[in-house]
Amino acid sequence: MKMRLTCTALVLVVCAGQTAFAALMDITRPGDAIELISGFNQNDGNDGDPPGAEGVEHAIDDIGQKYLNFKDLSSGFSVTPSANVLGEPVTGIRFYAANDAEPRDPASYQLFGSNDSIGGPWEAISSGAVMLPSARNPGGNAVMIPPSGNLGASYYEVLFDNADTYDHYQVLFPTLKDAEAANSMQIAEVELLAEVPEPGTFGLIALGLMGIMGIARRK
Repeated sequence: MKMRLTCTALVLVVCAGQTAFAALMDITRPGDAIELISGFNQNDGNDGDPPGAEGVEHAIDDIGQKYLNFKDLSSGFSVTPSANVLGEPVTGIRFYAANDAEPRDPASYQLFGSNDSIGGPWEAISSGAVMLPSARNPGGNAVMIPPSGNLGASYYEVLFDNADTYDHYQVLFPTLKDAEAANSMQIAEVELLAEVPEPGTFGLIALGLMGIMGIARRK
């Protein structure tokens, strides 16, 4: 009987471990600490900070409302994600198109990590092209983008190898689709993707641990 109980408890823990990392999820949440990174203007007559309704916080607000920056080239943001409870490495990033002016779309990205502060210093994680579709996402809250993503929206996803975990991340957009035609950089949403537990996983782990504790008490 003891052997049977032990196996049951172990199976629960093993099953929980197998399901704990089944999905890539966004580790940022609306309200996370975020800092504006402004780049430089390409002499297009439009210069300055983001408009009040299109601030940097909209890069992680889980809706289609965009973040726009007139200091466009190499603009971006730094963020301290709150939803990476197990400290898993970021192995992907998903970009969602904003609602207008396709030339403003980022054409490339750089991702950095830091365990010191939201201000760095930074270590390079990944970089490459951003190829957003021409299809636009509506602005405002017309498009919901939950942590699990919105695969029906217009987006571009990059996956990469990374084994290092960080407390803070920085995303920069060095180039645009058409910097000559654009007066700013815009992005509707950025999701930093890590393998995080699916709903119910922690309950399954707890159930297995309770079984083991019960066995220990019987012994």
